[in-house]
Amino acid sequence: MVTPVRLGYTEVMLRHFTLFLVLVLLPFLDACSHLTPSTDKTDKAKLYLQLSADMFAQRNFSKALEFCLQSIEKDPDFAPSYNHLGIIYMETKRFSKSAEAFQQALKLQPQYPEVYNNLGVLMNRQDRFNEAVGYFDQALKMDVYVTPENALTNLGYSYFRLGNFAKAKAHHQRALDMVPDFCLANKNLGDVYAKEKKYPKAVDFYSKALATCPLYEESHYKLGLALIKMGQKNMAKAELEKLVQRHKEGPYVDRSQEVLKFLH
Repeated sequence: MVTPVRLGYTEVMLRHFTLFLVLVLLPFLDACSHLTPSTDKTDKAKLYLQLSADMFAQRNFSKALEFCLQSIEKDPDFAPSYNHLGIIYMETKRFSKSAEAFQQALKLQPQYPEVYNNLGVLMNRQDRFNEAVGYFDQALKMDVYVTPENALTNLGYSYFRLGNFAKAKAHHQRALDMVPDFCLANKNLGDVYAKEKKYPKAVDFYSKALATCPLYEESHYKLGLALIKMGQKNMAKAELEKLVQRHKEGPYVDRSQEVLKFLH
């Protein structure tokens, strides 16, 4: 039996959260198994795809690409392999190749909501937020989509970057209604409220993100900033010091250290 491949893509998490959106690998092969009947060549393709996903999770993108191309060689008609190829190209900033791979996945499997979500993520990565909205909307129209909270969160981010805070909040809240402990949606709502200078609400959502994902560096850092805005400098100092001590290095560690200089 082949282990299910973890292949979806929202801007959520590999090993840590990023400044803008976040990346996550999610289980989708089982969800679309009715669209991709199992054959010997498909089973072999799944095996190489799992190896590719494992290498991708370790950020070994060259090996991930190698195994993914082998998966396609085993079964050129297996849409999830092209979806994952698009993910690899996106993460390595080969955006044109990424789009081509995603479109090939849709050519083979038109009702593939995860690919529409991934195309939206690709547009977000290039600051093409209006185009991203269309792809996320398309994903959300499909009844076969088993993780709509991902597209809702990514859609909320698009609206946030477009300056439509009402829609940003509405879509993130819909995601949280489905998955209350979704770290990214909570963090993103914190960002919206911080932008609106509603710092107590921002603190609430950053804290909710950390309750589920305590290693979420971006939430620690932004929680510290929001606490400063509320005049809670001692609490902010404790939060930022916790981040520095726990993570030792990284962009949010560096930023926290700079802020701490002014809090001492």
